[in-house]
Amino acid sequence: MKIENNQNIQKSLYPEKINKNENAQGINFGAVLKNEVEKSSNAISGNQKIPPTSSISPIQLNMLSPSQNGPIIDRVENLLNILDEYQQKLKDPHFSLKEIDPLVKQMEKEKENLAPVLNSLVEDDGLKDILNKALVTSSLETIKFNRGDYI
Repeated sequence: MKIENNQNIQKSLYPEKINKNENAQGINFGAVLKNEVEKSSNAISGNQKIPPTSSISPIQLNMLSPSQNGPIIDRVENLLNILDEYQQKLKDPHFSLKEIDPLVKQMEKEKENLAPVLNSLVEDDGLKDILNKALVTSSLETIKFNRGDYI
C-alpha cells in the first residue's frame, strides 16, 4: 500500500523551526528593557495599600513550664529522685500499682521535659552521660509499668 500526500502528517509531527533571531530583528533589547523598567517603576511609585496589622498572626512561643525553669542540674537531680522514689515504692509490697501510677506519670513528664536538653549539652560533659542514662532508665521503666510487667 502506497501512502501519498503525507506532507500534512509530517508538518504536524515536525513543524518548521522558527528562527527567533529573524523575528527579533529590528527590536532593540535596550529599548524594550527600558520600557519595562519604566512600567514597573510607575506601578511601584503609586500609593500602595498595606495590609492591616490585625491580619498578622502573633508569634507562638513555647514558654517553659515552672518545672523547666530551674538549672539543668536541679532538673536532672529531680528526675533521679523520682526514679529513686519509684524504685523504693516498687519494692515495697504496701504500695499498690494505683499508688505508684502518679509517680510514673510524673517520671514521664520529667523525661519529656529533659529530652531536648540532652542535645544541647556538649559531648564531654559528664552531666550528658548521667542525663542520657536517666532518660533511658525512665523510658524503660515507664514502658514496663504500662505494659503490666509488675502485675
